[in-house]
Amino acid sequence: CKPENVLKVSRKLAVECEFDALKSSKELTMEVRLEDNGKVVSQKKQKIDLVKGLTKKKIILSNLENIVLWDVENPKLYNVIVTLLGKNGMIHCSKTRIGFRSAEFKLDGFYLNGKRLQLFGLNRHELYPYVGYAMPDRVMRKDAEILKRDYNCNIVRCSHYPQTKAFLDACDELGLLVWEEIPGW
Repeated sequence: CKPENVLKVSRKLAVECEFDALKSSKELTMEVRLEDNGKVVSQKKQKIDLVKGLTKKKIILSNLENIVLWDVENPKLYNVIVTLLGKNGMIHCSKTRIGFRSAEFKLDGFYLNGKRLQLFGLNRHELYPYVGYAMPDRVMRKDAEILKRDYNCNIVRCSHYPQTKAFLDACDELGLLVWEEIPGW
């Protein structure tokens, strides 16, 4: 999922899916829905044929002028639901959460949604004394809450490896920007 032109009224969402089919299939339908708390904001269906092996398909959702942008003070998230339908109903369904935002570094600082934002953050390792990486999701989520609410951070740098989904989800929900490193150092 890739939001496009988020700072303009003509914003769009490009959803590209890759299908790995064991055999060719015809007369399938790919449906993409953008939802806000269960309410459909935009949706589009497209007839597709799959060939054996990999097939890429793309759908663009438009008419998104009422989308609320994700921000550190208002971390608005939406669900993108992609459903593959056959003659007898649903074959597969996938759901992804996204936020619409523009983030860029310029010579005079960092800009989120076209507004300059002073970044204040910390570096985080996911390794805990005595237990290593064996911490439950609730502790990972609590770490994000501490960074945001107790330390007033608006960004966290994740050192040197991908972080758990629970931590990253909590950051999205709380309005905490994440600088995630590539694996290795």
